[in-house]
Amino acid sequence: MYACWSARAVGLDLPAEATIEVAAKAGFEGVDFMVRDLVEAGANVDGLRSRMDDLNLRGGAWVLPMNWKNDREAFESDLKRLPIYAAAAERLGLARTGTWVRFETDPVADLDRISRADRERLADEATAWQLDRLGRIARILDDHGSRLGLEFIGSQAAPTGRGVRLVGTYTELRQRFGRLAAEHPNVGVLVDAFHIFAAGETVDDALTGGVESVVWVHLADPTKLDRASLRDEERTLPGESGTSLCESLLETLATWGYDGPVTVEPLGRCPLLERLDPLETALKTRKSLRRIWPGSDHGPART
Repeated sequence: MYACWSARAVGLDLPAEATIEVAAKAGFEGVDFMVRDLVEAGANVDGLRSRMDDLNLRGGAWVLPMNWKNDREAFESDLKRLPIYAAAAERLGLARTGTWVRFETDPVADLDRISRADRERLADEATAWQLDRLGRIARILDDHGSRLGLEFIGSQAAPTGRGVRLVGTYTELRQRFGRLAAEHPNVGVLVDAFHIFAAGETVDDALTGGVESVVWVHLADPTKLDRASLRDEERTLPGESGTSLCESLLETLATWGYDGPVTVEPLGRCPLLERLDPLETALKTRKSLRRIWPGSDHGPART
């Protein structure tokens, strides 16, 4: 596994060229991109890949460039553009992407009064709708050598309570979306340490599908330990909260032979990164990974 720099995951909006330079200067081994942004900006994809090679940077992962939970017209429009973005990702050496699944159905009138059978029916219908769309996405990604990792929102404060609960743990994710992975071998899980903690699960719960099912890894610690009120944006750098969950996750992945990207994702409100310039932000992010990386007090070295 290797440490990747994602500017967007720490709240920065950097051009692709700057993202590459900052990643190399900060000592990352790989770099993640917002592929849609660079394609729409008319970036020289082959030139970017050449610069990555010059700096000995590997391609990491890319954010799935579509809101597939939109209405049908918007979804179909995005789906038509997906092969363009997937082809660009392939040229950049990016072979992994990810997205979160819906954690509840649309609002249901008198939810507390409907029967268990109706709840199950609504949940199954909402799952089938997602399976269809994600299956179409997975086929396009597979044509361009990309894997798709699924995650969920672990925050117990996120659900509105107005819809039927669908997914709140990695166990439930596998139960509801296991069929998708069975039909599309390029589909797996995006394992996120913050969501593991927020959901009250363990590393073993998240990795029940085996290391081969892990597509991408995100790391962040919670800024507070009260799961009942913890919001998705309340994150900080890995290793800061004292939970040791990020460290435990990496230890297990290393033991099992995970060979993919590891991205720090505290999002844009991390208090430790306030008022830092992009390079300072990257250096501090990289330092947080070195502290918890298995097998070394200094983390993986770049050559």
